[in-house]
Parts: sequence; structure tokens; C-alpha cells
Amino acid sequence: MQRTFLNNFRFRDSSYNSLKKRFVYKENLLKDESLSGLRAKLLAVGIFLFYFIENGTLGLVPEKYYFVYRSVRISDFILYGLVLYSFYNVREYMDLFKSRPLFIVKIILAYFLLEFVLSAVRYGFNPIEYFFRLKGLWSSFLIFPYLLLIKRNGLEFLIKLIFPVAVISNFLYLLSALTGIPFLPDVSIYKQKLPGDIEIFRVYGGTFFGEMFFLGFVYYWITRRFVVWQLIFVILFVIPHVLAFGRLAWVGFVFTILTMLLMNSLKKRQFKVLFRQLVIIIITVVTVTVAFIKLIPESDFYINALKVRVFQGQEDVKYSEGTYGTRVIAQNAALLHLWQNSNILLGVGMHPMWVVGPDSRAEVAYYDAFCDVGWAGVLAAYGLIGFLLALTLQVYFIYLSFKLVRNSREGNIYDLLILLLFAKLVFDSTVGFSYVFLSTNLWGFFLNMNVYIAVLVHVYNEQKKQGLIK
Repeated sequence: MQRTFLNNFRFRDSSYNSLKKRFVYKENLLKDESLSGLRAKLLAVGIFLFYFIENGTLGLVPEKYYFVYRSVRISDFILYGLVLYSFYNVREYMDLFKSRPLFIVKIILAYFLLEFVLSAVRYGFNPIEYFFRLKGLWSSFLIFPYLLLIKRNGLEFLIKLIFPVAVISNFLYLLSALTGIPFLPDVSIYKQKLPGDIEIFRVYGGTFFGEMFFLGFVYYWITRRFVVWQLIFVILFVIPHVLAFGRLAWVGFVFTILTMLLMNSLKKRQFKVLFRQLVIIIITVVTVTVAFIKLIPESDFYINALKVRVFQGQEDVKYSEGTYGTRVIAQNAALLHLWQNSNILLGVGMHPMWVVGPDSRAEVAYYDAFCDVGWAGVLAAYGLIGFLLALTLQVYFIYLSFKLVRNSREGNIYDLLILLLFAKLVFDSTVGFSYVFLSTNLWGFFLNMNVYIAVLVHVYNEQKKQGLIK
């Protein structure tokens, strides 16, 4: 009996210790999850503040309040802090950091650093001062904070932070476009004269990710279900882009939505699905049109202006003539001439002309050309090496994003961003009279490529774990 009692006691004592260990482990697990959630939210707030502060046209507060010294702003230090913090915590996302798709990206970023060093030596500028002037280039390194944020499951929280600001800024942008009064701080408003003596206000500034939310709602309707109340936000997010009178942006929206329809139909392989999606798009177009007519003052005037804008300059595309066509062709030739008469392999590098500003009339022409002509700008700035690296990334990511989209079945935020990446890469490569051709430009990667690339790496790793991709 004594032995049985002792055995029972030992068993109970062992069970108690086991239960205690499990409780302590569970408590620590909850603490870890809570801490991880807090760190993810703080990282998301940092990324949000960078975007909010960096460009006054995207925020709601004038950018002059953010200046620290000359052109250095608080957002610059946030950017550098985010990148350093992501490198410090690289072990958390080491699997993403070592991922195959990120290899070409790391090479390009390393090449940017090499060009910075070589340019500092070649042109004899102060590397510390010029470092702070290249904020557009260093923002390409936000890929790593995004990788860390995705690993901590904080991307959705970042979207929640951006959404209310997107709503407010899009509404204020709409008022600015209708009245010519800058309701958003630091926007540029110009009067443009269209054929037929029509004068419109062109507002140059951002709408704080309004286009991404617009496409996100449309994607949800196509892949999941149509929700009536979301039409309110779709109308709010798309009308500012209509009144921006940017023809290439209009074509880009149409191209992206058609890509959504096509890719979703290819995955489901059902004609009735495509028919249902077309009905949804028709309802959306009709609703936006009715809302535009009913809500926009003097809508007849703007509808007439839109018609004129659509057909304005069609000779540029047909015959490579006209003001815009002549300018772009001349700029393209100028950049190629600049590249051929400089270092063929390394290009002109980070020339003071585009770091500080142009000094002569010839430099002004080159400076404007860098802004307008994509692939030739990369070729002239970074030489044949930089161009081939950017071209490799463009082709490889088109192929890879297409495979990831075909394999996806969930229709979540990651699938949406991969689809937007695929549409952008194809659009930049095939459409647009400005010869964009690449998604890399003089100032590094185009806007939103940071999050696109980070999401592509994440989805690639997830599908590789599931055996969907080799």
C-alpha cells in the first residue's frame, strides 16, 4: 500500500509539474504574442509616419513643419531608423532575407551603394551632405522593414492606419481639383487650356494610396462578392483620379482591372464567372458615372473636358508628332547620347545635376529627360550594368508574379498586391508612350515597389513550403 501511495504521489507530483510547466509556457507564449503584436504595430506606425511626412502633398500637414535642416526632414531619420532596425532584427525574417527572389533585389541595392561611393569620388562632393539629398534612392531600402513587418503580421494594421488618411486626403484633393484652391497643403495647382478654349485645374500631388484602395475594393468584388456600401469609397477614391486628367493613369486603371478579370477567370476556368465579373464592372462604371453627374458641380463642363482630354494629342501616339511626342523623343535621344559619351558600364552615376539641381540650360534638358523617360534614364544614370540588372528584375518578376497569381486561391491582401505587381510590371513594359519599360528609375524603385517586392518574397516562400512552386 505504501508503495502504491508513493507511486501515486510521484505520478500526481509529476502531473503537477507538467501542468505547471505548460501553464508557464502558455503564459510566456501569450506574453511573446502580445509583445510581437506591439512591435509589429510600432513598426507599422513608423512606416506610416514616413509616408505621411515625406511628401506634403500626401499628408494633411504642411511639410515645412517637418524640416530639420535644409532639405532634411524628420521622415529621413525615420527612414534610416526603420532600415537599421530591420537589419538589426534580420534573424526574425532570415528565411525571407535568404529567399531566391530577393537575390536580384539585393544586388541592385548593393549596386546603388557602389554608385553612390563612385559618384562621391568622381564628382568630389561631400558624401554626408549628398547622402541626405538622396532620400528617394534610400527609400528603396524600405523593402527590409516591410519584410520584417510582414513576418510580424503587421501589414493589415498598417493598412488600417492609412485608410482614414486616404479618405480625408482624397476628399480634400477632390475639393482642390474642383475649386482651384489648395485644400491640401503643398500641392501645385495649374490651369491647363484644352482644345475648344476649355480651362481646367490640374492638381499635382498625391491622394495617399487612394488608387490602391480603389483597386482593392474592385478586386474584392471580382474574387469574393459585391458589397453595395463599398461603392461609397470606390466613388471617393476614383473620382479624384478622373479629375486629375492623367490619361496614362486612366489607361493604367483599365489595364489593371482587365488583368484582374482575366487572371481570376483563368484560375476558375468558368465562363459564368467572367460574365458575373463583367456585370459587376458595368455596375461600377454606371454607378461612378451617375455619382459624377449628380455630385460634381457643373458636371456637363467636366464631362466635355474629359472627352477633349481623351482625344487630345492622339497624333502623338499615331505619328510620333506633336508637343508631347516630340519632347519625349528628343529627351530619349539626349539621354542615349549622354550615356554613349560617358562611362558605358557605370553611366554618369549620381551626378550633382540630379542630386542638387541643374546649373545650365543643357543640364535642365537632361534633368527633365531623366524624369520623363524611364529606361533611357536608368541607362544614362547607372550604365549598362544598372540597366541589365533592372531589366533582369523586370523580366524575372513578371514571370514569378504570374506563377504566384496562378497558384493563389485565397484572394487575400497578399494575392491582391501580387496581382497589382504583375499588372504594373507588364504595363510598364508594354504600355505608355514615355518609354517607361522598367519599374526602376533614376531614384531607385518606383513608389509601392517596396511593399510589392516584400509581399512577393513572402508569398513565394509560403507557396514553396506548400509545394506549389519549386
